[in-house]
Amino acid sequence: MSDTNTNNASLSRPPNTVTFAATIGVAALTLYLLVVGQSILIPLVLAIFITYLLKALAHGLEKISIKGRHLPSSLALAGSILVLIMFLTVLVQLVAGNIDTIVDAAPAYQEKLQALFVSFTASIELWFGTTLTITALNENIDFQSTVLRLVGALQSIASNTFQIFLYVAFLLLEIRTIDLKIKAFASTPERENAIKSTLSAIGSNIEKYVWIKTAMSLLVSGISYAILLVADIDFAAFWALLIFILNYIPYLGSVVAIAFPVVLSILQFGSPGLTGLLLAGLMGAQIVVGNVIEPRVTGKSLNLSPVIIVLALSVWGSIWGVIGMILSVPIMVIAMIVLAQFPSTKALAVLISQSGEIK
Repeated sequence: MSDTNTNNASLSRPPNTVTFAATIGVAALTLYLLVVGQSILIPLVLAIFITYLLKALAHGLEKISIKGRHLPSSLALAGSILVLIMFLTVLVQLVAGNIDTIVDAAPAYQEKLQALFVSFTASIELWFGTTLTITALNENIDFQSTVLRLVGALQSIASNTFQIFLYVAFLLLEIRTIDLKIKAFASTPERENAIKSTLSAIGSNIEKYVWIKTAMSLLVSGISYAILLVADIDFAAFWALLIFILNYIPYLGSVVAIAFPVVLSILQFGSPGLTGLLLAGLMGAQIVVGNVIEPRVTGKSLNLSPVIIVLALSVWGSIWGVIGMILSVPIMVIAMIVLAQFPSTKALAVLISQSGEIK
């Protein structure tokens, strides 16, 4: 009798409650797998990111006309791979050539930072007749450990280079057979068209984002490198590379990127005037590229809410660190496009969007 009552109770339970509980369970399991499996997933996601970059570059090369003829798709893809390999070779040599020097110089800069704090507190006491206690702040700001963590993050990415490019190679091979797999997977022609449309929208948006963001990062990095050279800042090429990488992180990346060379200028020269000029120059480059040039190029193509972008930065940053912050925007673009394809989740896509209009 009790079993019958239990069965009746389970049958009478509102289906929305069961669906909600299942959704929470799947979300919790997904979060757990993202954290536990990050050593496997991060190289895979980076490989997907690079694959989209290669496709975007290949499409750009296809548009080049020589005597009225365009490059075939295969040659354009091969050219994009060659360009990427050359670019990465330069970056690897740049990092390898600067890491040891930066690590060796870090203790000296740490001593200069300590002396700067002592001089600052002495000036405050002389001018205002009061003692400013910043011992704890002085002890907690460790320039050397910060540099070592930064170098460690770059070395971690470099150590996974082979695995990442192995994924890229297989992803490029998979692209050729994706249509056949979709046709075999779809039960009806309508479903096949819907899947192809979703994948096409995802690819188009991510490809556009990767291409434009890479171009803008190169532009602001080049301008910043010129400014750092004129200011004669140590390790100018390395800080320009850092600006290029962190510029992929919306809002926060540019601030963090220019903080390193600005702080270094204080320690290197001890001149507030020069530091102020350097800060103005680097900020000016970020503002012109980020707030003038980039919006004119991108428009509102990504259609992501700024609040959602900031939230995504926090969530993915806590899960995968700096790499998660870099990949947060492409991940949210994919999520919005996929959610928009189903009536039951379209409201979430509208919430994620900036304009509320979902195509």
